[in-house]
Amino acid sequence: MIFLAIILIVVATFSFILFGITGLKVVIGILFVSIPFYLMLNNFGLGESEKYVFSVLLGITIFPSLVYLLGLVVSFRISILAVFLFLMVLAFVLRKYKLKKSN
Repeated sequence: MIFLAIILIVVATFSFILFGITGLKVVIGILFVSIPFYLMLNNFGLGESEKYVFSVLLGITIFPSLVYLLGLVVSFRISILAVFLFLMVLAFVLRKYKLKKSN
């Protein structure tokens, strides 16, 4: 966990130096869109490194696709928030379902 935090700080610093505040926003954005998928992957028997990699990959592929599809109907800012909240609720529902099923 500490190693991941150090890597994240190094990547954020490098992107800030190279691209300015926009690069830092991109790193923070990738981190935030990966959180719901990381919480979903906690329900499966994956190792920590697998969860990190898969959550980033799912975050940069599925999240923008869902936002784009919903953005065709409503504003993109609203669709970003709606998709993020939907995925967070889905992660918690999967957790509750797994806990209930294991009992």
